[in-house]
Amino acid sequence: SYSGLVNGDTKVTTEPSIATTATLNSGVGVYSITLEGGSDDNYTITLVNGTLTIGKRDLTITAEDKQKVYGEANPALTFTYTGLVNDDEKVADEPSISTTATVNSFVGTYPIALTGGEDQNYAITLVNGTLTITKATLKIQAIAQSKIFGSSDPVLTFIATGFKSTDNMSSISGKLDRTPGEQVDVYTIGLGTLTATNNYLIEFTSAQFEIIPAQLIAISDPNPITTPWSVSPNLPTSLSAVTADGQVLTLTVTWNQAPLNLYKRGSYFLTGTVTLPSGILNPENLNSTLEVGVLAKPAPQDVILSNNDFDPDPKNYFQVIGNFTVIDPIDKEHTITLVPGAGDNQYFEVKEDILFWSSAEEVSGKTQFTVVIRVTDRDGNVIEKSFTINRGRTDITELEIFNSFTPNGDGINDTWGVPDLRYFRGVRVQVFDRNGERLFYTEDADTRWDGTYKGKEMPVSTYFWVVEVIETGNVRRGILTILKN
Repeated sequence: SYSGLVNGDTKVTTEPSIATTATLNSGVGVYSITLEGGSDDNYTITLVNGTLTIGKRDLTITAEDKQKVYGEANPALTFTYTGLVNDDEKVADEPSISTTATVNSFVGTYPIALTGGEDQNYAITLVNGTLTITKATLKIQAIAQSKIFGSSDPVLTFIATGFKSTDNMSSISGKLDRTPGEQVDVYTIGLGTLTATNNYLIEFTSAQFEIIPAQLIAISDPNPITTPWSVSPNLPTSLSAVTADGQVLTLTVTWNQAPLNLYKRGSYFLTGTVTLPSGILNPENLNSTLEVGVLAKPAPQDVILSNNDFDPDPKNYFQVIGNFTVIDPIDKEHTITLVPGAGDNQYFEVKEDILFWSSAEEVSGKTQFTVVIRVTDRDGNVIEKSFTINRGRTDITELEIFNSFTPNGDGINDTWGVPDLRYFRGVRVQVFDRNGERLFYTEDADTRWDGTYKGKEMPVSTYFWVVEVIETGNVRRGILTILKN
């Protein structure tokens, strides 16, 4: 700079040269600035040298941020320079770098600190960094499980790998879960409430949980029961069964009642088939057996006959006499039969509880018959009872005896006889002509005169008949006419 210029001068005619020993690469320090030469006719020039002071350059040393996974060794700590010049690569005395984090430090952020560091040419500013510890991966593999239908779930277990340092299973809490459901099926095991300490990120692999059917190994037999005759018993509707894994179940049972005869005393064994709910198997086809005792039935009280009398009909050998009625307050079904060989049963027959005369024999002279019947109920009870059957007959004096017939071979009224005499003992029937010659004689009331004598047809005429009944001592006489058309 100038000091002393006048008259508006701004510089001398020949300015001095100025120079310094300092260069671009000169270090911090004080360097001379020298002036040489310079002239002007109007001025006496005095040159005063100056100084060049080089100060320290600002330099920032920054610790680089780092990251590692929990449980791993610390990474190498580094720092960077900002502000180096003149091809400098570092300061003369570099700072030290450190962190409080160790291999066992938990997940979090830790300072990376710079200390010290010196260089005569730089004014150093230290900037600390951060070490971030991230979560380690903890692999949890669920173990496949199963259970039998109806039983409790087993404890769900797993395998964990990836622990760091001295960590172990104590770093895990909670428990696994599975998809809800209790039917036979395959379900998925889930992570549930399982967690690890903050140092771990769980990588979970699921597994299957299978519910398999329970298998029956035993079915109980109920206690025997009894029931009155003809009364349907109250059968058990459920029974106990045991599965192979020890479960005791109550199952619905259906009884096969086909063998049971409520109308026959005795013991019957019914087979019970259980109804299997979902999830229960019966591989051996086990059944239950129930003994049902049908108690004895009281025997029928009595049997009565609606009618004991009948009049014979020579033209009908099968006559209704009466209906049997069994007195039995418990049952209405009975079998009524004639006792073989008893009384006069050979002349009778019972059909559908009706008593019939069923014999072609006249059983002459007999008006009372004894019938012995047997009543059998469905339980096998038997009662027997005798009945007196009265067969009526027309008095000999009132018998209808026809006085004519037409033996012409037309099949109508070709013979003559007195069939009602068959019910009397000791019968004689005779026919005489007008001369008193006997033309017909029989002691069999069923034998009839055909109007011939010694093989010859008798002429149309009037004849005389005599009917004698030795049993009663009665004798009747009358006129008989043979007619020819």
